[in-house]
Amino acid sequence: MRVTTADLWDPRPGTLLSWDVSAPAHGVPAELSLNQRNHLVGALAGTPTVWLAAAFDVDGPIDPGALSCTWRAFLARHDSLQLAVAAGADGPQASRHHPGTLTWSVARPGRTTTVEETRAALHTALDERCSPFGYPAFLPAAISRPDRSTIVLGMDHLHGDALSVAVAVEELAELYAAFADRGEEPPLPPVGSFLEAVSQGSDGPARVAPDDPRLRGWDDFLTDRGHRLPTFPLPLGVEPGERAAQATTVAPLADADLMDRIGARARTNGASTYAAVLAALATGIADLGGGDRLDTLAPVSTRPAPALDGLGLSRSIGWYTTTVPLTVPASITDPGLAAAGDAVRHGVRLGAVPLDQVLGSLTEPLVQTRSDVFVVSWVDYRHLPGGSSHLERNAHHISASTQADDVQIWFSRTHTGLAVRVRYPDTGVAAASVDSLLDRLRHTLPRVGVTPSGVRGVTRATGSPRT
Repeated sequence: MRVTTADLWDPRPGTLLSWDVSAPAHGVPAELSLNQRNHLVGALAGTPTVWLAAAFDVDGPIDPGALSCTWRAFLARHDSLQLAVAAGADGPQASRHHPGTLTWSVARPGRTTTVEETRAALHTALDERCSPFGYPAFLPAAISRPDRSTIVLGMDHLHGDALSVAVAVEELAELYAAFADRGEEPPLPPVGSFLEAVSQGSDGPARVAPDDPRLRGWDDFLTDRGHRLPTFPLPLGVEPGERAAQATTVAPLADADLMDRIGARARTNGASTYAAVLAALATGIADLGGGDRLDTLAPVSTRPAPALDGLGLSRSIGWYTTTVPLTVPASITDPGLAAAGDAVRHGVRLGAVPLDQVLGSLTEPLVQTRSDVFVVSWVDYRHLPGGSSHLERNAHHISASTQADDVQIWFSRTHTGLAVRVRYPDTGVAAASVDSLLDRLRHTLPRVGVTPSGVRGVTRATGSPRT
């Protein structure tokens, strides 16, 4: 899976197709998740729309009939795509439209002749269609070519998360192949209901007792930072309250062999590969003057939670994420890697508390200096549905380009190695900081992958996270 943004995507030209979906005036009332409610509050306040898109290639020109059947079958499987939101007097109001009540039609917007023209046409269509209010908040589309075509599904973040993009690639590819070859829907694994998970409170962490020590852990994390959420510790060239256009850098960092060696060394120190990469990131930031520890937040999936066992949600399209706090020492020595492993485990424990309960329990209000929050995300696509086919399918996860006042980092591990996407304010200062950090990472990661006797340097921070 190549994780990129709309402005960096290079779709080949061809004949564009898109599908319009019309819904009745009224649906069945539905509940919204905490993530969705927060997303909609931002949208009502004027925050630019954030959408995600899945794109992958298929052989030959598009069969419009087969792809129309594919879209219908896919939407019938995933009820988060049946969700409509309207801005009511009392806030966002959600309803669900049964697939049988929807009317579909295919349009052919025209033919493009250059990558730039194709990118611009799809970017505009995704921006217009994938906004959270109204229905649909998603765009089924395709680029038909004689040799190899591209299928695209864009959706407002309201409908899904990063793992949903991987599920979409796998299921849409299987559905389309079956409808094109045999004219019938293939047997796919059972899938759970996102909307039912929300109504049952099983889409994320459950509330805990007021004296739960994990609430104190969150308070300690924020108190250590003056009740401020983490911000990127290197210069960005924007003052508090200022925002700039978003810039994005996408780059490979390590091949599969190096990642295997990093993972092996991490395991000998009781840490995950993700923890080892975080230690390398913290070390790179420290080398550039960013302090002796990495304070950040990380989005993690709630799909593996025990409460979701047996619900079929591993392949469910929906927004199943929560946030964990991380404090990682800047060290790639063996003790540093062990401490990074402790930090990740500690953060995951704290992430088992709902964020609204965390915020409601704080002893002091948060001090917000930036609109964005410094986050570091990790997705290992090798273990997601269809991960082994992403390369041959030319699978892409594409996100909207909006505005930024902080840095957000997405690490993607695939069968070919490790890549990164970095989102940051489009200033010369921020670009220099990000470029320098990526150079440090390319220097540091190989050192993480060697035996301890080959690792030079000293531990920059000695404390371990609170437990």
